[in-house]
Amino acid sequence: MTVKTFPLRIFGVIVLLAVALTLVADFLASKWEREQQINDVTQRLASLRANLEFELYTNIELMRGVSAYVSLNPELEQDEFSQFVGGLLAQRNSIINIGGAKDFVVQMIYPIEGNEKARGIDYRDIPAQRDSVFKAISVRKTILDGPVNLVQGGVGLIARLPVFVGDETWGVISVVLDYDSVIVRAGLTEEHGLNLVLKKTTDQGSVIRIFEKNVSTELERPVTLPVKLPYGQWQLEAEPATGWTETHFHPVSWFIALLCTAIAIYVAQLRENNRALLRKSFQALRRSEEKFRQFFSSHAVVMLILDEQGNIVDANEAAGKFYGYDVSQLVSMRMQQIDQSNDDTVKDNIQQAFMRASSRFVRKHQLADGSIKNVEAFSTPVDIAERPFLFTLIIDITETLEYQARWELSQHVFNHSLEGIIVTDAEQHIVSVNPAFSVITGYSEAEIIGQKPSVLASGIHPPSFFKKMFQALDADGFWRGEIWNKRKSGTVFPELLSISVVRGEQNDVNYYVAVFSDITQIKQSEEKLERLAHYDSLTGLPNRVQFKLHLHHAVCRAERHEASCALLFLDLDRFKVVNDSLGHIAGDELLSKVTERLASRLRKSDILARMGGDEFVLLIEEYHHQSELVTLASNLTQELNKPFYLSGDHEVNVGVSIGIARFPQDANNADDLLVRADAAMYRSKKTGGANFAFYTQDILVEANNRLTIAAELKRAVAGGELELYLQPQFDIVNQCVVGAEALLRWNHPVKGFLTPADFIHIAEQTRSIRFVTQWLVKEVFSIVERWQAHGHDLFLSFNVSALDLSDFELVDAMHNTARHHNVDAKRIELEIVESAIIENFQSASNILNTLRETGFSVAIDDFGTGYSSLAYLDKLPVDKLKIDREFTGKLGADDQGGVVKSVIDLAANFGLRVIAEGVETPEQEMHLQRLGCARAQGYYYSKPIPVSQFDKTFLQLSRV
Repeated sequence: MTVKTFPLRIFGVIVLLAVALTLVADFLASKWEREQQINDVTQRLASLRANLEFELYTNIELMRGVSAYVSLNPELEQDEFSQFVGGLLAQRNSIINIGGAKDFVVQMIYPIEGNEKARGIDYRDIPAQRDSVFKAISVRKTILDGPVNLVQGGVGLIARLPVFVGDETWGVISVVLDYDSVIVRAGLTEEHGLNLVLKKTTDQGSVIRIFEKNVSTELERPVTLPVKLPYGQWQLEAEPATGWTETHFHPVSWFIALLCTAIAIYVAQLRENNRALLRKSFQALRRSEEKFRQFFSSHAVVMLILDEQGNIVDANEAAGKFYGYDVSQLVSMRMQQIDQSNDDTVKDNIQQAFMRASSRFVRKHQLADGSIKNVEAFSTPVDIAERPFLFTLIIDITETLEYQARWELSQHVFNHSLEGIIVTDAEQHIVSVNPAFSVITGYSEAEIIGQKPSVLASGIHPPSFFKKMFQALDADGFWRGEIWNKRKSGTVFPELLSISVVRGEQNDVNYYVAVFSDITQIKQSEEKLERLAHYDSLTGLPNRVQFKLHLHHAVCRAERHEASCALLFLDLDRFKVVNDSLGHIAGDELLSKVTERLASRLRKSDILARMGGDEFVLLIEEYHHQSELVTLASNLTQELNKPFYLSGDHEVNVGVSIGIARFPQDANNADDLLVRADAAMYRSKKTGGANFAFYTQDILVEANNRLTIAAELKRAVAGGELELYLQPQFDIVNQCVVGAEALLRWNHPVKGFLTPADFIHIAEQTRSIRFVTQWLVKEVFSIVERWQAHGHDLFLSFNVSALDLSDFELVDAMHNTARHHNVDAKRIELEIVESAIIENFQSASNILNTLRETGFSVAIDDFGTGYSSLAYLDKLPVDKLKIDREFTGKLGADDQGGVVKSVIDLAANFGLRVIAEGVETPEQEMHLQRLGCARAQGYYYSKPIPVSQFDKTFLQLSRV
């Protein structure tokens, strides 16, 4: 159909329509141009607003860090304030200063230079600033004020943030921004295409123009955008600098209208064709949608479609399997229910994704079973039915991140391990080393890469060593051992090396990984420990363990060669007195000097060892006659009898007791030889010390007898074989019994009646005395309790061993027994020979003091026989002195009792009681009474008798 076939009426309609449409087009074109202007102004104004908000917020946000710091440190000074704020302002150019106004007075400011006038300002005295300060306090939020004229000059914007310490108001933090700098950096001054106004609305509703450009009056029809500020109402207004476009004539529109009229008929003719094409397009679109739906539903990748609020509007089957939900469940959920970030973060991410062509986020998503997966989300905005949606692909990267973390960890371990690590390829060329390798060997990574580990070889190990190493690697895939290698400097060092084989999928060798550590210090420590284990740390001599090895080898050699060897067992005399009197340091010094003297008298072939304490042993090989041993023992005795001079100008004399045993005459093995030399030494010490003795058969019998008695004594305590005999103590003035001494007796089932002299010394040596003492304490308490119950005012004394004074076991026994017996403590007296105190003076003093504080009495037995009695008397915690029978027995016509008188006077001077023991005649009693001694004990009154006999005989003579 052509135009000619159209009726004139239709043609006129077309022309009228063309003119009408052209007029409408003119109007719409003008309107479109104006809308374009509005859009352009809005976009440019939005950009300026974003710049302005960014400039203000990025500077103002610093206040929060400063406020938090001040809240935690309310008493900080200017220097701390400057140091903290200076770090924050390193990259900020629009801030004039940040000030801290404690109690509303600016006390701290940074920077100080140029802002001196601002320090000391009291905001309460400045009406222009006071309101905003107190408003910030009242609303507890940041307040932006300004522009204001600053006291230090210039114009600024001031943001104020209140600071609270607990519930108390500390003050405010103020950030002063350079007004001009903010305006310039926000781009307001550079915007030449707009007439621009920045306004501020006050709390009273008045409007203040903060900034204007190319404007002298109010704008007409401006585009207005609010500026988001902390607790403030600002807005930007703008219009095009050229003014708004008005409706006007468009020649192009009329030309187009004529052209449209010309082709209108042609368009009508093609109308049907267009309709046909449109139908085909809809069909093609429908097929495309069906293909997309098929692709979306069946694809193995997790796919989601989200709307602008984060709602899941569609999900494929892969998404349901991944998240553990039915697709219908997923479609009813929001992304905020899956994403582990907070809701605001999820919303921000979705908004950002809608604004970009494509976006990628790494998130943590929670599955239906509660497990968390790390995922990578790829989102693309799409339009569906003219609505915007996000098409999102979800990729599970949990294993990837875990692998990456493991790889980073392995790299960290590799680089920071204190052990050296070498990685070689299959041909043993070094491909990697860690820093510890360079520290240990001295080779840098650049020097060693490409080399073979054999560059470290020390040359100590034979080829067979490495052959076995690689055989183990081939068989087991692992080798571990010690090896000597050489550093770059040439020094050889030991290392503990572990080598592992890394094989590929075809079981072929890919790499060798060697891990090693320098064990030089361990080796040195082992040597030191080896020496400590076999040598005495004080004297440097072999110890008991090492010496037994030497002794065993010496006996074996002598046995093979039918030769002889001898063992000398040495024990120092009076060493304990020196150790307790002068201290352990002096004792150690003495042992060192003894070692030097002994060593000076020996041959190189002789072996001297310290067995412990003050005991030494000396192994003699290659001697021919016993006289050689006699000469050696005599020389050693003489040498050690000489005085020793210790630090502090102390001169001490000790002496030595030596026991000698020979192989094979006295023993047929090393252990027996040592035992019999010890037994011989004991015989030597028993004769008075400072002597030597050879082992004889009777010594062995005596030693066995001691062991037998020690074992039987424990049985005797439990079996009731022990018994107490009592010897009365008399008041010779009033002729009455005042107490008794308890003396121990043993009714041995085979050997008969034994006195303490037969077994106490052995009990002390074997430490069985402790069982005896515990039994004795219980018996004494029982006797005194019975006497006390019958109204007899008697005390009972008993002897205490030196071993009982070495620890607090005696104190515990006395206290524990006292809790079970109603006994007056002053009726029980402990007798101690002075040598027992001297042997361990400090410990004995502490124990006796403790017992005396409880109420028990202490007496020194055999007083006057010791060489140091007077020296220690003023320090000893005692109540009574017992005059030894040696002095009492001499009283008579030839002895006027000078020693006894001295002891009695000495006791009086120290406020001590005194009693004489060993009184056997009336003359001795008379002399004692004349000398001032009021109490006595001895056979003149009674020998020791059983407890039952004592009760019948003497209780009626006691004071009641």
